[in-house]
Amino acid sequence: MKVEFGSAPVTEKIIQACLRRSEGYDLEGFLLGQGAIPAKIMFVGEAPGATEIVEGRPFTGQAGKVLEQYLEKLGLTRQDIYISSAVRSRPFKDKVVAGASEGTIPRISRSNRTPTKNEVLAHAPILDFEIEYVQPQVIVPMGNIGLHRLIGSHETISSLHGKAIEGPVLQLEDPEDPISGYVFGERSYSIFPLYHPAAVIYNRSLEEVIDRDLTALRNFLAVKNNS
Repeated sequence: MKVEFGSAPVTEKIIQACLRRSEGYDLEGFLLGQGAIPAKIMFVGEAPGATEIVEGRPFTGQAGKVLEQYLEKLGLTRQDIYISSAVRSRPFKDKVVAGASEGTIPRISRSNRTPTKNEVLAHAPILDFEIEYVQPQVIVPMGNIGLHRLIGSHETISSLHGKAIEGPVLQLEDPEDPISGYVFGERSYSIFPLYHPAAVIYNRSLEEVIDRDLTALRNFLAVKNNS
């Protein structure tokens, strides 16, 4: 069985490897990245939420509306880019809702949560494949989860946002080994970190910072396109 990945066939083996590696974790659904293939610029988010899993499309909730604003300021559309994420299933947490009467079935509330390092590692094979196949010149990690997946956890978005970094990205050392760790690949990319679109929803004071970062990215892409 094969799953269509743009114009390329992704074998079920890659997806099943991710699902196998993530057994036992509180994850649901599975969402492939979407967009242009090949694409000069690739955005890497954190993980899909409930809305994305239901609709089968990345960034369709509140954060998706903010991403559309990002793209508008950059003079881009979803058709110009490729959108992926560090984890391809929805990380969730369940809690019992208070107020249930004695003897009734308790109601469970399910919400999104930040993926763990092990969950990111479990989904590493699919992101490695996407980066290799999409062949981006510029990779834009949005938020710490995407940034750490690409370059390691020694830096943060707050220290690197709005700056271009030239270098390789992390990939699995051995995709066939379920406990294999990361190594840096041989190919170099331009990496331009941004705050995750959800960040401004919870912290409106970031609006001016993000606007400056998007202006810097737009100028960087213009230079890149003319070089």
